[in-house]
Amino acid sequence: MSSPLADADRGPIIPRTVVRNEWLRVAGAVAAVLLLGGTSRAAASDSDSDSERDVYELHLAVDIPVMVTGGGIGLARALYEDHLVRKSCPCDPSTINGLDRWAVHYHSNAASLAADITVYGTMFVLPVVDALDLGFKRPLLDDVVVYAEALAVDTGLQNIVNFAVARPRPRAYAGDPAFVNGAEGYVSFYAGHVATAFTAMSAAAFTLRHRYGARVWPWIATLLVGGSVAVERVASGHHFPTDVATAAVAGTAIGIAIPWAHARPSRAAISLAPAPGGRGLALVGRF
Repeated sequence: MSSPLADADRGPIIPRTVVRNEWLRVAGAVAAVLLLGGTSRAAASDSDSDSERDVYELHLAVDIPVMVTGGGIGLARALYEDHLVRKSCPCDPSTINGLDRWAVHYHSNAASLAADITVYGTMFVLPVVDALDLGFKRPLLDDVVVYAEALAVDTGLQNIVNFAVARPRPRAYAGDPAFVNGAEGYVSFYAGHVATAFTAMSAAAFTLRHRYGARVWPWIATLLVGGSVAVERVASGHHFPTDVATAAVAGTAIGIAIPWAHARPSRAAISLAPAPGGRGLALVGRF
């Protein structure tokens, strides 16, 4: 995932330095979250009101390696994308399945920019809104670590699949030289922007459900935000419909699974908690 630079003739292309800088900023943000969480937890308030609003439990022995691994995979893409990708075009659009073939000739730069604004705006706005709601206390620290971990898992999984599948983007099939010759032209499946949008929004929806009981409107918002990104990525010529559909499912699954794994037993019918004796994790809750 990265911000494209407009090119009037070739459409958006993403220099490797831009990708690298963005992943370095992400890695710095994750490190800051971990440091903040580790140093502030002891000083966090244990008041009844804070305890009632704290819906998550962290398992740092697991959380930190997961976050580092996910971020590391993202950085590996930024640094070694040209060496990891398998280029296969020029390629014949007639070989594309019937569900996707019609998307080959889409190339809206405006849609590409709109998708970037929506995804990155969502990623940063959600923690800010959470901070305004909770204040800088223990519940916020737990929320942010869970949120960052969900995004790290999303980042790692989508990049592994991108390079394993190496599907050309629609614009590579259309013969756009920037996509035919560049590594970014062969990471169509599945759609990273869409997966990230659904991961972020689903994690927020899960949190709202378990903190405040909100059942419907957060998921409507998730569908609207994630769906808009999906439409924009197809319209921009970066992804096929099956790419964005798969990404929506994967992102939603991650956005639910990671918060669920951290939900306090009193907040979920079944959740993960340290096993008796402190050896690993176990399923606990109401069966």
